[in-house]
Amino acid sequence: MNSQVPLGECVPASTRYAVSVSLPTWQDNVDYELGAPRVLERMVSGYPRFFIAKPVQALVTLVKDRFALPNEAAMVFPSLACAQRCVAFIYDQAPKQHSAELAYGLPAPGQVRVVQYVAEPVNKKAAALDAIGRTLESPIAIYCVLLPADLFPLAKQYWQHTGNGISARLADYCLHIARVNEEYEQEVRPYSPAGRGSAAQRSKGRGSGYHRKTGGVSPNRATDEIQSHETGIEADAYMEERFGRNCDPKHAAEMKAVLRRRIAGALSEEEQKQGAQVERGVTGLTSDDVYLVATGMSAVYYTHLALLGMRGGKSVCFGFPYTDTLKILEKFGPGAYFLGHGEDSDYDELERILERHAKSQDPIQAIFTECPSNPLLKTADLSRLRDLADLHSVALVVDETIGSFANVDVLSWADVVVSSLTKVFSGDSNVMGGSIVLNPNRSLYSPLRAAMTTVFEDLMWCEDAVFLERNSRDFMKRVPGINRNALAVAELLRTSNKVAQVRYPKFTTADNYARIMRSTSEAGYGGLLSVEFVGGESASQAFYDNLACCKGPSLGTNFTLASPYTILAHFTELEWAAKYGVHADLVRISIGLEPLDELLAMFQAALDAIPSA
Repeated sequence: MNSQVPLGECVPASTRYAVSVSLPTWQDNVDYELGAPRVLERMVSGYPRFFIAKPVQALVTLVKDRFALPNEAAMVFPSLACAQRCVAFIYDQAPKQHSAELAYGLPAPGQVRVVQYVAEPVNKKAAALDAIGRTLESPIAIYCVLLPADLFPLAKQYWQHTGNGISARLADYCLHIARVNEEYEQEVRPYSPAGRGSAAQRSKGRGSGYHRKTGGVSPNRATDEIQSHETGIEADAYMEERFGRNCDPKHAAEMKAVLRRRIAGALSEEEQKQGAQVERGVTGLTSDDVYLVATGMSAVYYTHLALLGMRGGKSVCFGFPYTDTLKILEKFGPGAYFLGHGEDSDYDELERILERHAKSQDPIQAIFTECPSNPLLKTADLSRLRDLADLHSVALVVDETIGSFANVDVLSWADVVVSSLTKVFSGDSNVMGGSIVLNPNRSLYSPLRAAMTTVFEDLMWCEDAVFLERNSRDFMKRVPGINRNALAVAELLRTSNKVAQVRYPKFTTADNYARIMRSTSEAGYGGLLSVEFVGGESASQAFYDNLACCKGPSLGTNFTLASPYTILAHFTELEWAAKYGVHADLVRISIGLEPLDELLAMFQAALDAIPSA
């Protein structure tokens, strides 16, 4: 068994819109973080919140060619509100992050601005002639934030933390329309006066700020970028629809309704056919309580925004979370308390924080936790957190991404449950998505619904919804197989004298996990585990380099996927992460659906490759 993919290629291999990238050796990961050209120049893909996808890069070029001033950078967003929040973030964070190491220039009023670009075919019949056409009835508006180039890292932070950047499929749609407009206008006006510019540059655009074409740009530059993305899309669209796996994107509203029902009911494939209704442990829950968002981090971000609108207070992050969850709580609003161990004395400290703020008339707005957590696989005592939340009228927000609602019931305890649908819900590693679910039986339900109404936008692109619906049809069927495989691998690793620790919910804060684990026979401990070795980083490197599976960021895939998690997520703060048990030599592994005997042989071979002490 050898599923390794060459450095920089899509994971899975040859998958357009893949959400992972191959980093097959330990040193590849280190060099990626160091910005080594040997790695960056080979990357054709990446995790979309960290690596700006090639179609998005091409769209940015197109929009910049029309609107940008010299020495300006750009970032594109799917709504005006997203773009305006990015502008506000830049003005807020530039002085806060300004230092000798990060010498951000402080932007003048109006220097960071938003312009609108509209993708609308000049000739809709021409746009619909090929497989990708599927021209939508309404024009698509995207919003571009233009800013001084030295401030681009701040725009990138907003993109990464919030997950609110546009999807690669949306970018490709806009590029396709621009290409069709270019070709059509060349046919009808082949001898237009010199200097007219490309059709892409003449595409509709309006907004505040100074609009101009950048001097010295070839009229065909944007078109060259566009055409480089066209061939594969048409073939992909043809195959998906020809063999009936996907619906036409014009049915996206129906697909989103199906997704919300699926998330509210957690229906298996067979139960869906029989029209059964399976509860998530919460009476009265309907699809109206489910909000679909573009990414998992968008779910955290919009929940946080809604709570800020309700109360405006600090939050508490209980346990060591995925990196961007903490960044959202710290950078958007008044800040957060971080109780990173999520065990023992942290419960007492949480109680003291809640009591102190209640006495000072400055109540805490929410407790955020992951069940289990990424990458330490700890599960908080939700019963105890619920009691504290009720006592102080605080919202309890639980991220169920790692456990998934096929295995755990966290909604019974939480006010809000957030999840990344990119992971095991999809499984195919080719689409992003997230969900927010409100518990209708909690006292904060009505104000939370009202607050969500003020901030929520349906920004899931139609084609992404279609792929997510298709991928998740067998979600409930896939999870038990992943559970069985992961448990067997975890037990194999625990028997090795080369392994120092295996973190897996069955062995890590096991009593807390048992209390939220579903009672069905197919519920289990999920597909994610983390491992550390007796020999430290050198042993981790030997194991990782010889593990013959896909290797790169993300998790919850139908195939086994490994990464040196701490290197990728906390490279600039390794000492800080180590204080909470997230060590630099930790290897995180997401187990897939491969035949179990092949998986066990692959892991044993990687263990054998570690030199004996």
